[in-house]
Amino acid sequence: MQIDKRREEWIGIGIILTELRFSTWVEKRPDARWGHRVRARVYWRSLFKSGTGVQMECVREFLSPFGMELKEQYESKSDIEKWFHLLDRQWGDAITDKMGLHMAKWVTDNPIPHKSANYADFLNWIDSFDNEEEMAKTNLGI
Repeated sequence: MQIDKRREEWIGIGIILTELRFSTWVEKRPDARWGHRVRARVYWRSLFKSGTGVQMECVREFLSPFGMELKEQYESKSDIEKWFHLLDRQWGDAITDKMGLHMAKWVTDNPIPHKSANYADFLNWIDSFDNEEEMAKTNLGI
């Protein structure tokens, strides 16, 4: 029984490393201070579209000890940070979506300028975002 449970956990991490995707973007928002806001989400490439119940159970089994639940997508800051923490421990270098993970972490570490900043600070942030994305594409081989 214990061997089967461990096997499910290892299958679960394999599915996570190949299926998990990170998306970060800047969207226009009339209600935002600068007219834009940063959005991020973590989602599954195809697990919820074409995955099996057994595959989902393996992912659940892996996530369970970390207090995480299997969801179709994660958009809250706390859920996304849980993924960062889990992957940083030992799995981040093995994930398929290195570019998405890198940019999601960058946006978390470099938030859009606060309301008290000026518009030039916001424009500098946008340039930094674009530069980071270009640098990541080059360095990550994308």
